[in-house]
Amino acid sequence: MKKIAFYNNKGGVGKSTLAVNIAHALAKVDYKVLLIDLDSQNDCSLMLGIDRNQERKSFYDLINPHSAANIKECIIEARENLDLLPNSKYEIIEKEFNNNAMFLTTLLDEKLAGLEEMDYDYVIFDCSPSRSIINSAILFFIDYIFIPVQLEIPAIDGLATIFDYLEDLRLDFAKIKLIIPNMYDSRTNEGRENLKMLEESFAGQEIVTNPVYRRIKITEATKQGKTIFEYDEEAQKQLYPIIERVVEID
Repeated sequence: MKKIAFYNNKGGVGKSTLAVNIAHALAKVDYKVLLIDLDSQNDCSLMLGIDRNQERKSFYDLINPHSAANIKECIIEARENLDLLPNSKYEIIEKEFNNNAMFLTTLLDEKLAGLEEMDYDYVIFDCSPSRSIINSAILFFIDYIFIPVQLEIPAIDGLATIFDYLEDLRLDFAKIKLIIPNMYDSRTNEGRENLKMLEESFAGQEIVTNPVYRRIKITEATKQGKTIFEYDEEAQKQLYPIIERVVEID
């Protein structure tokens, strides 16, 4: 079971969109995937066409000391081979994590006990764009970090703060397996120059993927509660090389 976090401490980089679409892509090639939404916006449900206001158990019920929920009760079947563990009451989750801060390195091992027996090939976290106690627990728990980055100078410069975060947590930079340039516009000099800058910054490390182009079809799919693999055959093709990279990671 490979555990992956989609993380960037800057919002608006398309992190949730990539997490949902890559999770569905893996499911479509017969991997069993669990997507855990721990973004404060809870956008994964919206992007998968699931009513966020419907009464159901969520990650909150797993960490609520007054709840007897087990993980199977909190998981929704979103697509064939793709399950979703949504969240609710994010502020209370954060408070509970703060109450257990001394156990942060193993907190999710306890809260997500039972995952290993559920035969998932991939467990994918969609994280909030912040440096938070919840994200710290996730980063201790996962094997790999994927960083979506918008091809703008502030976003590229901001990557340094992610490395600072890992250093403060005493986590190995090798956890960062992919940096995914997102919302790329090849028609502009700025877009081309920023992509070149990003690639040169990580030259020799082989962690920068092919860029994901800015496409209106991706936005349209999201608004309709569909993934790009259910909406537009042409737009989905640009994700194929990234999926290949994901599958190849040991």
